[in-house]
Amino acid sequence: MLTQFIKTPLSELQTEAFRLRKLHFGKELTFSIPGTVSYHDHTHPSPKDCFAAISVTGSHCALRCGHCKGKLLESMIPAEDPQTLLQIVEELQSNGALGILISGGADKDGGVPLEKFIPVIKTIKEKNPQFKVICHTGLIQKERAKELKEAKVDQILIDLIGDNDTIREVYRLDRRVEDYEETLLMLKEMGHRLAPHIIIGHHFGEIRGEWRALEIITRVGVETIVLVILKPLMGKDRSRTPTPEETSKILAIARILNPATPIRMGCIRPAHPSKPEIERGAIDSGVNTIAYPLQGTIDYAKEIGLETRFIEMCCSLIEP
Repeated sequence: MLTQFIKTPLSELQTEAFRLRKLHFGKELTFSIPGTVSYHDHTHPSPKDCFAAISVTGSHCALRCGHCKGKLLESMIPAEDPQTLLQIVEELQSNGALGILISGGADKDGGVPLEKFIPVIKTIKEKNPQFKVICHTGLIQKERAKELKEAKVDQILIDLIGDNDTIREVYRLDRRVEDYEETLLMLKEMGHRLAPHIIIGHHFGEIRGEWRALEIITRVGVETIVLVILKPLMGKDRSRTPTPEETSKILAIARILNPATPIRMGCIRPAHPSKPEIERGAIDSGVNTIAYPLQGTIDYAKEIGLETRFIEMCCSLIEP
């Protein structure tokens, strides 16, 4: 079935995807502005760090993956020990923050080293159950996943990689697609709320494992699906930028395969001349949410009759 959809013209896919989106979710389109970066449109400025991203490894990553090389960590708040994490969260809460994303660089096994931070996470949730804590875990062991469940984290984020060459050449990991699938299944069976991410153009801008990743996510069944787009690094990065057509087709097929599952276009996408077309294509392909939209994207949504709403929350947590 997936092969048949891939061969279908984009216009036909988008027509069906948009129909399904309206059938299951109506006319509302949400825009996520969590405050991890400075943002404002004509009417809605976003306060900084309303929903903050924290790195428990600072700027360090053992893998230095080819698509990031640790650059994404530089925009996060560093908290390399539990006490610092607790102090940062208390300060954020005093300033009205709604929640945090806990992430960090991966270790040599492909996981984020969260073990020593779990007691603090549990304390944070016990003191304020309404304060959202989501964790980007990478490949996580069952024992750690159980501890995060007991700590009452609100959601687990994991990049789902669907190509063995990408795992080896981009992540520099001696792992296989099956490891990611098994991790997702384990987290699901444990009762975690899941927001797997598919990185469009993961293999230096090529479309390779995205389809298998989408097939796995569809088969497992999750609360929400987040798609982001490879953002080539400055300098000698050999990556290309995925085209709007490639991005739109993946989003449209994701919607058709998961008609009642919220689908989000996440924070990460390139500052490329095609960005306006990419965002309009996402709307036409039936997404529920776009993080940090361009003003032209907001205008386009209103022009085609959608009802727009801004939410100061990580896109993966927005209720449909």
